[in-house]
Amino acid sequence: MRRSTKKKIMKTVSYIMLIFMSVVIAFPFVWLVLTSFKTYQQIYSYPIIYLPKNWTLEHYQKVSSLDFKSYFLNSVVVGVGTMIFSLLIGIFPAYAFSRYSFRFKSELLVSVLIFQMFPMVVFLVPMFKFLDWIKLLDTHIGLILAYIPFTTPITIVFLRSFFLSVPKSLEEAALIDGCNRTKAFLRVILPVTLPGIAAVGVYAFLFAWSELLYSMSLLTSKKLQTIPTFLSVFVGQYQTRWGPLFAGSVFATLPPLVVFILLQRYFISGLVSGAVKE
Repeated sequence: MRRSTKKKIMKTVSYIMLIFMSVVIAFPFVWLVLTSFKTYQQIYSYPIIYLPKNWTLEHYQKVSSLDFKSYFLNSVVVGVGTMIFSLLIGIFPAYAFSRYSFRFKSELLVSVLIFQMFPMVVFLVPMFKFLDWIKLLDTHIGLILAYIPFTTPITIVFLRSFFLSVPKSLEEAALIDGCNRTKAFLRVILPVTLPGIAAVGVYAFLFAWSELLYSMSLLTSKKLQTIPTFLSVFVGQYQTRWGPLFAGSVFATLPPLVVFILLQRYFISGLVSGAVKE
């Protein structure tokens, strides 16, 4: 077999595999969207109806009538707040771990990762009592503070890898040109690692956007609750209202989708730039 023919066959097989994987990955979301436009009769019909025969907006109207907008805005506030605080808190220790040598450096880095080994439910009661003690229970800032211990360790570890990917010679050149450490970090290191920072920020945002346990437990006021809490209302002990649940899930999927589309270039390059070897 000629080399060119073998190459074409491999390319064709690769495209077929990619198309198959894309269909498998996209099918749940497509099914979610299609089901949100079905009537209850079509949702529960057997055999399964894949495409709606009579398209309806009743589920979207039901979701809108339950003040979905306020839940949506609450999720945006909590997600963006968690992202900003995680980056602000994690960026400086990540830089220190990547550039400086000090006692117990390895032990401290390991201790950061150990916290990620424990399930979130273990810290729920202590976190509840702590926020109640500092009078931040049932507030957005309290929920953000509860998320930070779970997003910051990953932020530190990932950003450390991104900082390690930046040659020290760039920073040394900035120091020779008259910059101090702070200016060299802000003008040289930070712009170069912006894709990695964006990737970590997306992770923190999605974590806060989709988390249910803490948002349901720490936010007791209905006007402050987030989208996951709102969607849990449609899941009952004896019945699940699939129509409004799927319609609300479509709305809930849009912001992460928009974030990925806008930051796709930074996100992909950030993941690649972090794959370095010490």
